Amino acid sequence: MKETIRLSKAEIQSGLSRGRFAEKLILELPNNHEGRNTWLLNFGVGEFAQSLRNDKGLEFTQETQSCESLNK
Repeated sequence: MKETIRLSKAEIQSGLSRGRFAEKLILELPNNHEGRNTWLLNFGVGEFAQSLRNDKGLEFTQETQSCESLNK
């Protein structure tokens, strides 16, 4: 059975999911904070996270929520 996260009524109304909220918090950390960019590469859905993946030649798969190298 596939587990899914159910959004609360407030999340649905605001359009801001827990993942997107977490990403906003992560982006407030200093650029040199250990783990900041790693989190963004693995879980981020915003433009900054996507630009990091493009720079590193990674592709984010929404279905598995994981990154894969484009340089195989």
